[in-house]
Amino acid sequence: MPLYVIPATHADRAVVFRRGPSAWWHLLEWRLDEPALSAGAWFHGALYPRRCDVSPDGRLLGYFALKANARNWPASYFAVSRPPYLHALAAWKTAGSWTWGCRFASGDRLEIHGCLEDAPFHGAFAGQAACHPMSCKWDERVVWNERKRGWLTQGAGTLGRKQPLGECVLLLLNRGEGMRPDYLLQSAHSLQPLEDAVWCDWDRRGRLLLATRRCELVMAECMDGELHTVWRADLSGLRPKPAAPPEWACNW
Repeated sequence: MPLYVIPATHADRAVVFRRGPSAWWHLLEWRLDEPALSAGAWFHGALYPRRCDVSPDGRLLGYFALKANARNWPASYFAVSRPPYLHALAAWKTAGSWTWGCRFASGDRLEIHGCLEDAPFHGAFAGQAACHPMSCKWDERVVWNERKRGWLTQGAGTLGRKQPLGECVLLLLNRGEGMRPDYLLQSAHSLQPLEDAVWCDWDRRGRLLLATRRCELVMAECMDGELHTVWRADLSGLRPKPAAPPEWACNW
């Protein structure tokens, strides 16, 4: 999956995870009100976007990472940073790649599933943090971010979310761990497969946000079941340019 997006629930901001080339990952901030992109961290290792979360105001990112050759640092860890950067303001040891992920339950409360210790081994969390055992519902981890954002089960393996202030419904067919979900757009008169999409959701204004297999971000208006692109960005040509995070991303 070349792209994955996590929108903030109470702000016109989203964090974009871009994979490649090889084991490189790149984070960007997608400002949905403009719209525009801001480049952030480059990371050489493994990130697990579906097990990450963004705070409701979009100002904090909880992420799970694996970096086997890290020095003086656990191979796998969970951390909180200021997106689109990965500088760990607080970090916890995890149970390898079996960790479940995290959830910002409110602006200052963080729930972490699958950490080895309640206290962070690095830094401190400015709000309230609670560590929980991993859930036994392993396959639900694939669509946990969607459920946090209002997606509801409509059938066996299918979730849906209605367009805010509109009539269209976005459908997600969950095929299980390690499989790319399928997306469809349902209107009163049609059911349209979104064949190029690797991730989709509505923004707070009812616009459809898409990430594609061609490594593009798309914003579209949905009117009468038809999509009309209003903004597009091609991320396929980006190459690693690691740099130190700015000072504001290194402090609470």
